[in-house]
Amino acid sequence: MKAKFKNGEYIAPVTPLGYKLHPTEKNRLIIDEETKWIVERIFELAAHGYGAKKICHALAKDKVPVPTWWLYKRNGYKASMFEGKPEEVKYRWCIQTVSGILANQIYLGHTVHYKLTKMSYKSKKNIKHSEDEWFVVENTHEPIITQDLWDLVQTHVNSRRRSRKNDEPQIFAGLIRCGECGWTLGSANTKDKGRFYRCTQYAAYGRNFCTLHYTPYKILYAFVLGRLQYWLMAVKENEDAILERLLQGSEKQRQSENARAEKELKKAQKRRQELNSLFAKMYEDRVKGFLDEENYSMLSVKYRTEQQQLDETVKTISAKLEETKEETDDARRWIDLIQKYSAIDELTAPLLNELIEKIVVHQSWKDGNGRTVRDIEIYYRFVGKID
Repeated sequence: MKAKFKNGEYIAPVTPLGYKLHPTEKNRLIIDEETKWIVERIFELAAHGYGAKKICHALAKDKVPVPTWWLYKRNGYKASMFEGKPEEVKYRWCIQTVSGILANQIYLGHTVHYKLTKMSYKSKKNIKHSEDEWFVVENTHEPIITQDLWDLVQTHVNSRRRSRKNDEPQIFAGLIRCGECGWTLGSANTKDKGRFYRCTQYAAYGRNFCTLHYTPYKILYAFVLGRLQYWLMAVKENEDAILERLLQGSEKQRQSENARAEKELKKAQKRRQELNSLFAKMYEDRVKGFLDEENYSMLSVKYRTEQQQLDETVKTISAKLEETKEETDDARRWIDLIQKYSAIDELTAPLLNELIEKIVVHQSWKDGNGRTVRDIEIYYRFVGKID
């Protein structure tokens, strides 16, 4: 794979806005004249001091289609997002999308690999890598913007990032998601409410698209801190019990099931080898005249059918064993991560990003006594939702 990277090949499943794949050269990007102007406009607005939210409003106002719509228009990608939906959906720009474009070195003509990788070729789980782990190959295709424009935009972006006017760190940045629409929750600060989080789609487009999802910073901080402290204490008190809980069953039972599966796998593999030998002997007997054509054909069909069934059995059992191994490895990995901390007395951005994949906040509601109830879900790295 690294050889392809070094060769400047682009192997991601979706091409970025402003580019398309070369019609004859495999895995090569060329400029898409139909969408290039959108990228140029986004960078020009950012260079003039527009933040991501303001850029979203400007693009929506001018009815500029979002990147996903262009993919849908051309090959039906994510059709459910647009089919049967109001036309304004295709102009509903997301702050994440704009921020991602402004941070993507692809527009300088460079290709960046290893930002995100799969846990394994059979796993759907992704791992985010820090910038020092990225593999950057420069000058792999024609740039859309200049280095000077890029540098100016990054200066504006970095002046806003991770801090507010009072220099409060944004420790939850990029982690909090709306439980209803999936957009991020952004930080805001007012004199009467103090610091809080709200759905960015609601903030950008109003109540017709989502609800506020008002979540005070202090409540979110206390909840997350409490859950991490609970898990750290639980792991220190009984690591084996927590491992079983994460795996949702007895380790002894799992070992017994794995042993049984491995026995079935060996049995199927052995029978598969026997069938190969039988085929070879059948062919030899037919050539020597010991086996007539009718019986040879009948046995061939029988053995081929059994071969196909065995192949499917081997595939199913192997996948199950691999999945079980991955679940165990993931659980142990998360336990090892949290055990790195002797105590968790405060939350920091590095700690949260190391232990947590995302935090999902649902719209609050009132119980029978008129009290506000907030449903907050924490998805931990490697193990997902375990609370």
